[in-house]
Amino acid sequence: MKKRYIQMTGVLVLLLLCLGSSTREERIQQQRQAERERQEQCYTLTVLSPVTGELDYIGEPVEWTVLYAQDKINDAGGIHGIPVKIYVEDTGFIPEKAVHSVERLAEDQRIILGPVDSPGTEAIASLVEENHIPNVATYVYEEIRERLAPYGIFYMKDALEGEKDAVRIWKEENPDIQKVVLLALETDHAQAEHARALEQYLPAIGMEAVDIIYMDTDQEEGMDAVVQALNAKAEGYISLVRAEEYGMLLQQLRKRGITEGRRILASFSCFEYDMIEAHRAELSGTYIWNSVNLDYEGEEWQALVEDYKEAHGGTSPASSVVVDMYNSVLAWKQCIEELKLSPTAGNLSKERQMIGEWFYNSPVIEGIQGEYQWIDGRKVVDICLFQFDEEGNAVAVNTQ
Repeated sequence: MKKRYIQMTGVLVLLLLCLGSSTREERIQQQRQAERERQEQCYTLTVLSPVTGELDYIGEPVEWTVLYAQDKINDAGGIHGIPVKIYVEDTGFIPEKAVHSVERLAEDQRIILGPVDSPGTEAIASLVEENHIPNVATYVYEEIRERLAPYGIFYMKDALEGEKDAVRIWKEENPDIQKVVLLALETDHAQAEHARALEQYLPAIGMEAVDIIYMDTDQEEGMDAVVQALNAKAEGYISLVRAEEYGMLLQQLRKRGITEGRRILASFSCFEYDMIEAHRAELSGTYIWNSVNLDYEGEEWQALVEDYKEAHGGTSPASSVVVDMYNSVLAWKQCIEELKLSPTAGNLSKERQMIGEWFYNSPVIEGIQGEYQWIDGRKVVDICLFQFDEEGNAVAVNTQ
């Protein structure tokens, strides 16, 4: 009997030891699982961009830039020690694709970055309004920004404000230029709107628009528009058209006797390397503005330039979309940190409102090329006016 008791006691002790060991092993496994989940947990951001399609030349730099920013944030420790993950969804420059993306993302995303094209942004506006989801995108139309406040935020400098700044600096550089013509695409609503607004603005800086000439992309080499411009007997030419149309326009102006390049000012939308390479000789002396300062000496910017050139066959990041998208991602990081938000939303509607209000009237932010901020959804940042030298290189003429 005593022997049997000892045996049973031994079995019981062994069983308890096994159970204890199992419990410890389970705890260890649970801890490991929790650690894996913590490591897998991340802050996510979705970017809508035309990686393919007609605007792929903009979409590719967008994709490269936001993923570059993702890596820089993670290399520096992420947000609160938690990594970030950025997803790029290709809209293909098709508004319907942007709409489908937002319909799905509106279920759980706290903020959406993009689209970076006006048609896409206009198409998703009603969804942004309905879901009160902050959207940092191409809000070129003021009436839409006002309707969506504080959820519709312009990711880049307002193009019209940039045009006004550029014309003002151009006038200061060339005080003798008083009568000008404005050239815009007939089919581009934003360009037509900007042309009319500039017409109203010019007298305030001692200039006059003697004519607004609307180009048709089907016009052979832009000749009709140039003939109209020359017949207006202007002293200067302000082009609002895109790079492809501007190349034809510039070529015709030069052929027809406009030898002083200083009399020609182009918009930021023309700042494309293909256009510059194709028209270097004709660009000599002409002006163009951009939100990017190619000569900026900041260490962070120079590092980006070197990495961008390595990934793009030696080509520098001339498009403003690189600076604007990089800054937008870092602003998102700063917003999440300052609002002390966790990776997963708790009260989605409340957090969307907090993020929207933060962006709509943001603090002054230190960007990759100096300070900027958003005021009433508009991005306030200095522009840089360039003049091309004889070799066709863009040289900054202002140090704003």
